[in-house]
Amino acid sequence: MKKVFMTWMTLCLTVVAFACGSNDPEEDGVTSINEQNGNGSATGKRSLVIFFSRAGENWQVGNVERGNTAIMVDYIQEYANVDVFEIIPETPYPSNYMECVNYVNDVEIPQNLRPAYKGDIENIADYDNIFIGGPIWCGQPPYIFRTFFEKHAGELNSKTVIPFGTHGGSGVGSYTSLIKEYYPNATVLESLGISGSSIRNESSKTTVKNWLNRLGFDKQSTAVRSISTRNANDGVSYTLTGQHHNGQQGIYIKNGKKYIQ
Repeated sequence: MKKVFMTWMTLCLTVVAFACGSNDPEEDGVTSINEQNGNGSATGKRSLVIFFSRAGENWQVGNVERGNTAIMVDYIQEYANVDVFEIIPETPYPSNYMECVNYVNDVEIPQNLRPAYKGDIENIADYDNIFIGGPIWCGQPPYIFRTFFEKHAGELNSKTVIPFGTHGGSGVGSYTSLIKEYYPNATVLESLGISGSSIRNESSKTTVKNWLNRLGFDKQSTAVRSISTRNANDGVSYTLTGQHHNGQQGIYIKNGKKYIQ
């Protein structure tokens, strides 16, 4: 019986925490360079991370001063230009793992609570890309996300939303489901879930970087990815290094414009 109970508890609650290129044709019409904008997205629009994370005792992690999802947000901030809003409960969840398990399972879910949080973000309209993430508890996001979504009803409905988070094996698909429930007209991109027990590993940091690159987010101010040229006479092409089939080379930027010679 004890073994069955512990297996259920492991599956029930994992209080572990849980992406830009644009075509920029030359004005003279002969050269195009594929580059990334410096604000974190291919479209040149602002990005915001909204997250909740719980520190304290975490499953298979031990006591941590910074929650697992918060570590994942640190990686996102390192590789993409984003602003961040952290959802901080007015009444903190229990720091002891089993106490938090019992509270979520016996109180928060049965009573369908809407936990209050500190402060708020008033300028969601200024952002187009919204990352939303946190831990998975009892197979779903903590109910404090419902508090946030209901307080901002409709505000994310026209946004591009990217779910993410940390978990103990159940994945973060329930974040996507919850987001679509509240914001059916939002564009939801590929989510990323990472095991809370491995979020501090270098491999997880690489996973976040690859995910952001895949989605088209990059922190580089100007990252030239490819270059091509059209020539009415011979259709010549240049490589990234400026190499030309007859030996000519040279790529330079002058007054904010890109040139080849």
